[in-house]
Amino acid sequence: MAVAPDALQPLPIDFVERIDPARSALLVIDMQRYFVSPDLPYGKWLSQFDAAAAQYYFDRVGSTVIPNIRRLLESFRGSHAQVVYTEFGSVSGDGRDMPGWARRHNDLAREIVGGAVYPPFSDASCRVDDAVSPQPGELVVEKTTSGPVNSTKLDHTLRSLGIDTVVVAGVVTDVCVAQTTREFGDRDFNAIVVEDACATLDASRHQATLATIGLTFGAVLTTEQVVGRLGPPAARQATVIVT
Repeated sequence: MAVAPDALQPLPIDFVERIDPARSALLVIDMQRYFVSPDLPYGKWLSQFDAAAAQYYFDRVGSTVIPNIRRLLESFRGSHAQVVYTEFGSVSGDGRDMPGWARRHNDLAREIVGGAVYPPFSDASCRVDDAVSPQPGELVVEKTTSGPVNSTKLDHTLRSLGIDTVVVAGVVTDVCVAQTTREFGDRDFNAIVVEDACATLDASRHQATLATIGLTFGAVLTTEQVVGRLGPPAARQATVIVT
């Protein structure tokens, strides 16, 4: 008997009832200056293709995503839980070390707005935006792929710290946030996406991505739910450098 699409519901997952700060990490995905500022090549490039979608995206980042990530950061730091940031960019100045899809985006952007949308790590716009900036000792992982596991050892590092649960927030929902969640879910981590702390170009893409994640790869919670379920303070973790 076929199952109607509206009958598909997120799977019941016990690890969301209490988020243990000693075993959990907040992953802030790609909240870099070039991803949050409409005045840089990424924003200009989006506006050339779909001005309404670009407006929706940057409005949501400013009004919803940044405030909610700040609240998550306050809660995780207050519980002494691990905080990790990712930055997406290239080691080479011309981006040739990035995957083909990113190189194609860069080539198109150079023609349309005169600059690459995904800059090298040496560029100041590749840094995490000041609105959600890391504190000393928090991990900042430079990745050249949409998900961090493909181009870093972040999964190994988190396992070494005794972490088995990742709480994922950032941009964009259906690309780097989704890929990060899939990678960690496939490596047997508990994965939680914070639905009101991430954004993409329109609401339908956002919701479709979250529906897929909630049905298969992990859990989808709000900022309020994550903060409410984060347990009492954990012992402070040692500082680790990720390469």
